[in-house]
Amino acid sequence: MTLSIGSALADAAALWRSDRDLVLRIAGVFYLLPILALAMLASGLAVPEAATPEQMRAIITAFYSANLVWLLLITVALDLGTLALLNLFLQRGLSVRELLQASALRLLPFVLLGFANGALMQLGFALFVIPGLYIFGRTWLMGPAYAAEPERGLLGAIERGFKSSAGNGWRIAILGMGVVIITGAAALALLILVQMLTALAGGGQLAQAILLVPVAAGAALAYAAFTLVRVAAYRRLAGSSSGT
Repeated sequence: MTLSIGSALADAAALWRSDRDLVLRIAGVFYLLPILALAMLASGLAVPEAATPEQMRAIITAFYSANLVWLLLITVALDLGTLALLNLFLQRGLSVRELLQASALRLLPFVLLGFANGALMQLGFALFVIPGLYIFGRTWLMGPAYAAEPERGLLGAIERGFKSSAGNGWRIAILGMGVVIITGAAALALLILVQMLTALAGGGQLAQAILLVPVAAGAALAYAAFTLVRVAAYRRLAGSSSGT
């Protein structure tokens, strides 16, 4: 089956309309708050106006070293929110409590899967852009496969996700990266606006913290949209890969 990008986006919009309130509650806790914490951490970075690449690497390395525990906690919270949303639409019939419990109990393999896929993509992008995009397209459905069929386990989910993306790696990459680019551009525009308003407000820490909230909210909605499109793509391709 060839993935229709338009149909996948329409499916994602339908998922949003069907469970908007619950999606917003999950995103508010597991996306907005961690992203706000990350934004507040990053706001303390002091970057020289004419920083060289070496200086930027040193600044970023120092930032990660100083905030490693917080960054790991933020990553875990974001992954828990993503797994909860995947379970919401791929494991129907669960109460909110059961949904969160199931997500928490199966979180560690999901986090490890995300780290492994991320490392592969970074390697691909380091070699050239095209391998990185292809790896993204072939691994993007592994997370939904892990949520949809718990009985398969982690290795079974990797196999299922890889098979589901067969013949559609480039389409999935275009779909996923397109969502990232569009929502990322909107979040960046909002961030620039907030920086301008912060400067007008005198650059105080309180004003900055308050104005970062809409930026975090926009990024949280972007994360949610990304996950809903992921569910929609998996639903369309998973059945065809098994002949159903």
